[in-house]
Amino acid sequence: MIAAHLPGLLTGARMFERCSMNSRFITTLVLALTLVACNNNPLEVTISRCPAVAVVGDTGTLTRFNGDGRTADDVMFTATISDVEVSCSEGDSVSSAVSLYIAAESDGKIVNDTVTLPYFVAILKDNSEVVTKRIFDVTLRFDGNGYAVSREVLSQYIPTIEQARRYNYEFLIGFQLSIDDVAFNMER
Repeated sequence: MIAAHLPGLLTGARMFERCSMNSRFITTLVLALTLVACNNNPLEVTISRCPAVAVVGDTGTLTRFNGDGRTADDVMFTATISDVEVSCSEGDSVSSAVSLYIAAESDGKIVNDTVTLPYFVAILKDNSEVVTKRIFDVTLRFDGNGYAVSREVLSQYIPTIEQARRYNYEFLIGFQLSIDDVAFNMER
């Protein structure tokens, strides 16, 4: 009796293998068709030729003091560079715009007055060669509460896409600091 049922068991096992293989085939086919239908390759790598942008280390903060003292009581105001964003369009050339905010707080020590601060923008090629560096002035107008803010927009234009493909460009931004400013920022 057992021998009579043995061929049936083998047939059942073969049927299970076929069903399992058919379901794997159908699952693979459905996944492949889904990827083709979406026309999206999840492994596709897109290389952007838009420049990277960063605030350089300790140059994103500038503190001005009243007199020669360097204590919290001597601080006239502290300015910061923040919310740096880049937008870019690529085609036969690459055009990018960098926007940033420069804000200052004086804890009420400067109200309804203005200060002018220097900041720099350097463009690096391949993370090492300075292509250009420009220093800009921003004038901050403090309100009645001792706060000031300015939105700055800068642009970069790379004339050919071949040039953009050949090199990696970066915007580096920071306050143009004196040696004393750098020392203070490093000690903070």
